[in-house]
Formats: sequence, structure tokens, C-alpha cells
Amino acid sequence: MSETAAQLAKRRLEELVSFFGVNAEAITRETPEGIELEIEADSSGRLIGYHGETLRALQYLVNLMVQKSGDRQRVYIDIAGYKKARAYSLEKQAQEAAERVIASGKEEAFPPMNAAERRIVHLALRDLGTVDTDSRGEEPKRYIVVLPKST
Repeated sequence: MSETAAQLAKRRLEELVSFFGVNAEAITRETPEGIELEIEADSSGRLIGYHGETLRALQYLVNLMVQKSGDRQRVYIDIAGYKKARAYSLEKQAQEAAERVIASGKEEAFPPMNAAERRIVHLALRDLGTVDTDSRGEEPKRYIVVLPKST
């Protein structure tokens, strides 16, 4: 019996995590968007890394391994709810920035962030109707600006 993409992703992630000296089991969910893997571990900070850099690297590596097997499903990894908490924080910051922009009429820039985080901010404000968002700069210093809605 051959291994499914979700089984392969889970196995590879657990192997990579064990390389960090962490013994953890991944919980797997298959969704229409792809394969979601969640890890709860005592050493989650080490697996997440500075601003999620290690987490993003793990996700990148597992995606490469799954795609090399011929499967094109996307793999999404979260460790100890880091990504969910970060998304909530970014949505809240975006709403607060929008309120300040509406009150002042002046644009406000966010610090540089990766594409996934910029997308969260864009989506959080896209239906407001009172502000626009724009990505500016070049990677890795690309950032979002919240500005009053142009008429």
C-alpha cells in the first residue's frame, strides 16, 4: 500500500522535528486548500523560531518533499497555534490602523512582513470600504500601507 501525501507530509515533518531533538506527533487534517499539520510540543519556541522563520522553513521543506513525490497538494504547518495567534494579532492591528487612518486622513505603514502576513492584512481590510491597502518595497523588506479610500 503506498503512502498518501498527507501521510508522507506527517512522517517527514515528524522526522524534521526529531532532528531538533523534539519528540512530537503531528495532527493531520485534509482540507480543500491542502494538508494541514499541527504540532503541540514543549519546545515549540525552538520549532517556531524568530518571527516564525523556522516554522516557515519547515513548511517549505515539507512542501518540497511532498511535491517531489509527485503530489501537488499544498502543506500548511502550524506549531502550538502560532500562525492562528499571529493572524488574529495582524487582523486586530489592521483594524486599529484603519481606524487611525480614517480619523487622521493620513496613510500608515506596517513594518516589513512576509507575503502570507501581508495577505492577512489585505484581506482583513478589503471589505471596509473606507481604506485601501497597498504593498510597497522589495522583498524581504516589502510592507503594507493603509491609506484613505481614493474616490
